[in-house]
Amino acid sequence: MPTIAPHQRTLDRLKEILRRDLKLGPDLPIPDDMPLIGSSMDLDSLDMLLLVTHIEKEFGVKIPSQAMGQAVFERVETLASYIDSAAPAAPAAAPAPPADPLANLPHREPFRFVSSVTRLEAGAAGSGIWELTGNEPFFAGHFPGRPIVPGVLIAEALAQMSGLVSSVPAAGGGGARSAMLAHVDVRFEQPVVPPARIVLESRLSRTVGLVQLFDVTAKVADVVVCRGTLALHWSGSAPQANTAQGNGKP
Repeated sequence: MPTIAPHQRTLDRLKEILRRDLKLGPDLPIPDDMPLIGSSMDLDSLDMLLLVTHIEKEFGVKIPSQAMGQAVFERVETLASYIDSAAPAAPAAAPAPPADPLANLPHREPFRFVSSVTRLEAGAAGSGIWELTGNEPFFAGHFPGRPIVPGVLIAEALAQMSGLVSSVPAAGGGGARSAMLAHVDVRFEQPVVPPARIVLESRLSRTVGLVQLFDVTAKVADVVVCRGTLALHWSGSAPQANTAQGNGKP
């Protein structure tokens, strides 16, 4: 195993161990090239055993018996080099947690109507959940004693899910570009009453310049409550879609 230049910290700590274990005293100079075998510091078997035991404990290394010979213990610096070469590698950094796709939405509470994202194929399709408990403040007026989820908010939730499907990074990595709801053509097939878990589904069907058209569906317990299309108009440069671009207005 080729030796590597020992780190100064390893040398300094090794010299502290030598002074302590061999009772050399704090003032005795220990040069890096001081011999450990065949010199005035000549180590006997017990010295070697104690030294190796303390080195293994201090540095977290394993020094096999065959390494306890002339080459490794020739000088202080050769022993330090061996310690460095045998030291366990630093653990790899933990992978970064997956980015929260909801961070790409400019909306925040209380006007964010996508509680979680369950599937996302950027530039293609995605689905999410809007969880409603019935305690949301708008139910106090829609309607007193007979709460119904406002259809306009279901449409807004579908628009937010569509924005996640095609969120476009800003130039220079400054976050997501914003999109405005440009057109809505949806049909409400039945009312939704709380508590409810609304599944929001969106699929990008066409991109024309800065405008994107989405097919959207909202479901409760696998029953479709709303379906149709909506269009988003993006600010800045045209979004990149994974679908073929159309030739007319959405």
